[in-house]
Amino acid sequence: MQNAVEGACAEAGSRDLVVSGDGSWQKRGFSNHNGVAAVISSSDVPKVLDIERLSKRCTVCDGAKSIQQSDP
Repeated sequence: MQNAVEGACAEAGSRDLVVSGDGSWQKRGFSNHNGVAAVISSSDVPKVLDIERLSKRCTVCDGAKSIQQSDP
């Protein structure tokens, strides 16, 4: 992400960037667990600055809980 921001700043000739962000969940409502988000620069040559995959669940935590429940 740092390299993309520095490249966008160099192209714009300024450290003041205009960006656009958007995100989406896999399905509507509070029962979904997965989503994505992106931030894009709004310069003459737009660049993707960051992309994130979001999750309400942690597989490491779920694994630790299952071990704890099976071996008290």
